[in-house]
Amino acid sequence: GNDASTKVDVNALAIELDSAGTIAMDSTTTTVLTSTGNFNIDAADAASINIGTSTTGTHDTSAINIGTSATARTITIGNDASTKVDVNAIAIELDSVDTMTLSSGSTLAIDTVGTDPINIGTESAAKTITIGNDASTKVDVNALAIELDSAGTIAMDSTTTTILTSTGNFNIDAADAASINIGTSTTGTHDTSAINIGTSATARTITIGNDT
Repeated sequence: GNDASTKVDVNALAIELDSAGTIAMDSTTTTVLTSTGNFNIDAADAASINIGTSTTGTHDTSAINIGTSATARTITIGNDASTKVDVNAIAIELDSVDTMTLSSGSTLAIDTVGTDPINIGTESAAKTITIGNDASTKVDVNALAIELDSAGTIAMDSTTTTILTSTGNFNIDAADAASINIGTSTTGTHDTSAINIGTSATARTITIGNDT
């Protein structure tokens, strides 16, 4: 063929291209490779499969699109036996119009480098954020300071004992127009329980009220 040729048409039951060196394919418009069966790309174990690795000035910022057609297809990367799937970029964005699941056979670690924040469910929208399960062994929260803010109610509930302790002062207070209520429930399962304050057999001072 020639650069001015309309078409080079090669037909056979099998077409084989072998090279003792490099096989190069280049087009001035779009290059299309399709198959009615599986399309396999592989390399010898000592080599690698490279897509979008050119450092040539005219070929080093083109987009790489995989499975971007608006069709119902499954896109699979890696295998359970794969050593590692390494994703690196200035920004990484994962979007799903349905459920997104992250699962690990071992520890699942989510962190940032240094003092950069970690945000979970921070969009201004009415959503439920769930951490843990009734069958979870423990939800362990550690920090120099832990802050719980609610535009509505904060509810704490346990099926056994609820314990709140502090190595410093433990303060409970309410805004002036509100009240601090202990044992005021009228729910049938919670309205006759005993209220114990300072009942341990220890030498402590129990103060109620103030001279003012």
